[in-house]
Amino acid sequence: MQRSKPRPRVHRAGGQIFLNIDEIWVDGLPLVLALLFWGLCITLSLGLWRGRVTDAPPALTAGAASRLQNHVYKRAAALLLILGAGGGFLPSLFMFAKTGQVWSVNHQAPHSMVDQYLLLHIPLAVLWALLVGVQLWSGQVRGRKQLHITFGWLGLATGVVGIGVIGGWIWPMVNDFAHGFDSPNAGAGIYTMAMGVGVVVNGLLAGYCARKRDFARHKDYVLMTLFWTMDPGIHRLNMWLMRLLGDDIWAPEQTAGLGIAIAKLPANLTLIVWAFVVATMARRVNAIIWSNIAGQVALWCLGTFAVVGVFHGPGIAQAVFLASATFFLVAWSGSRLALR
Repeated sequence: MQRSKPRPRVHRAGGQIFLNIDEIWVDGLPLVLALLFWGLCITLSLGLWRGRVTDAPPALTAGAASRLQNHVYKRAAALLLILGAGGGFLPSLFMFAKTGQVWSVNHQAPHSMVDQYLLLHIPLAVLWALLVGVQLWSGQVRGRKQLHITFGWLGLATGVVGIGVIGGWIWPMVNDFAHGFDSPNAGAGIYTMAMGVGVVVNGLLAGYCARKRDFARHKDYVLMTLFWTMDPGIHRLNMWLMRLLGDDIWAPEQTAGLGIAIAKLPANLTLIVWAFVVATMARRVNAIIWSNIAGQVALWCLGTFAVVGVFHGPGIAQAVFLASATFFLVAWSGSRLALR
């Protein structure tokens, strides 16, 4: 794929060559993020190795572990809700109220693919965010237990159906795959459907664990349901910030439509770091958290491969992809060894 309006990488003036700073910033950001990811994986691997050769922290009692999980998860979920729902979606809702039309932050114009599924998805997504706030307020508080249970089931249903099924599966099947896998938005559709899998699987398992009264894992799965539902919100937050700080250099006409794909990369890394830090602080670095992190890493690797391939060629894209996958697998293996 080539750019629709390529910008010259260099220009000459007075016999000297000057680099196009905007070009370097746009083309180089995916590589900078890859280097950051490698550094994080190396740091994590070294930290896990050091933990193996030093004394492990004392084990917590069941009550202390539950209190720590509640304390960390509540604050972490509130932060993600503020960043994703507040920073990502509130500006879009403001533009909807201002213009009366669903707004595309990518094109800074009315959304071009509005149908009944999107119009149903939007209010359910807003309701999900509000219900998450209610759950954070009512969880583990005496006198609010029944409220937490009732709104918890309603919240899970709203998230699974409204975001996972309608927004994550039905809408991309109708729009992104309108012409099958040859559709121009098929790549975005695959990403969205993968996100829908994360929402539906974690949401259903959260409900299953609640019925089994396995509340520790229930909270893990609820947190990971929020993790996937806030993916598009963190994505939009990055797009708003890129527009704010970079003006039009991220616009579709300047990047052959790749600005939206580039913005996904820092969103993926934000969620990966958030999940691991939260799990570490809560002492819940387990298979549930790792498997969801792995899903985001896979999407990040594929997105980086696609963008780097356009900007720098398939050879560099393949090298970055293989290095990223290798560093992550080393860190994951190190975590499993450290937990034994």
